[in-house]
Amino acid sequence: MRVLHLFGDWKWTGPSEPTLDLCLELRALGLEVDLACPPAPPGTERSLPERARRGGLEPRHDLGLERTISPLRNLSDLLRIAAACREYDLLHVHFSHDHIVGGLAARKSRRARIVRTNHKAVPTPWTPGTSLLYRRLTDGYLTFSQAALEADVRRFGVRGWKIDPALRLERFVPREVPRDGFVLGVVARMQRHRRFDVLLQGVKQARVPDLRLVIVGRGTHMNEVAVEPARRLGLTNVTFTGYLGERYLDAVAGFDALLFLVPGSDGTCRALREAMAMGKAVIGARRGMIPEIVEDGRTGLVIDDTPENIARAIERLAADRGLCRAMGRAGREKALRCYDLRRQAAAVRDAYAAVLARSPT
Repeated sequence: MRVLHLFGDWKWTGPSEPTLDLCLELRALGLEVDLACPPAPPGTERSLPERARRGGLEPRHDLGLERTISPLRNLSDLLRIAAACREYDLLHVHFSHDHIVGGLAARKSRRARIVRTNHKAVPTPWTPGTSLLYRRLTDGYLTFSQAALEADVRRFGVRGWKIDPALRLERFVPREVPRDGFVLGVVARMQRHRRFDVLLQGVKQARVPDLRLVIVGRGTHMNEVAVEPARRLGLTNVTFTGYLGERYLDAVAGFDALLFLVPGSDGTCRALREAMAMGKAVIGARRGMIPEIVEDGRTGLVIDDTPENIARAIERLAADRGLCRAMGRAGREKALRCYDLRRQAAAVRDAYAAVLARSPT
């Protein structure tokens, strides 16, 4: 089985790492898998092409994958991808532009099939364009959310599979780190939609004398959305670490619990699942895929994210450290059971086989 992943972005973003991990693990299972993506600009330190080469996968840069509306370039991409389809049984696409160009190319080739991953893990809005993509240019559909799968199958009639998101679990080893007080961690980019205002108000209201909040991440609007609001609220128990790189897991090991309010560009909430793999309890908002990941009362607490609810959840875990640790252990057990990369790759391989066993849509 020969598979080409079309990934129209060179950046190392939320969907990049799980896509690359999947490609590498499918190769380990014996599939012939290639990855096509745009080249990174010269001098870029962190990029998908660089990480792919580090993993032993040389990406293809000869297929264009122009993401802007440019008829000549888009047509050129389509023709190049259609020619490449002679080499592959299946194209796996990850973004709508890749889906349009790849889908048309596959249909032109009359050979390769098309599989689409919905990385946002929320139902796809209906538009004439999405209806065309899923009804005419899709042979298989993968998503990480059962709710998204059911909605999109019902809406578009697509043949789909729910695939559990994955982690390289060997990286995540629970360990005790000496700490003062009850340490609540937040891992998120500093963006306006991440509801830092609600988070900080909840921390302000929480009646936990030894509470410390550690916010891991950075962003263009960091001062506007988090640093200045924390100062105005008089919060002296908040630490901003910025981007930590190799020290990230050391920081997570020092949390008692993690709070997660809004999924980012990777709708599978990777930081939340990593915290679970590290044996940490989670407070999660009832948004996106979070309620499917966090089992309320077992691996953490699922809340409607008002300041009052955030405060009460923090107080509950801080008051019962035994419960907090038990939830962390249950989260670790779920991570080991559900988020194994080899298990995910095997499920994707089986979906590929099912797609290839049927006639094209």
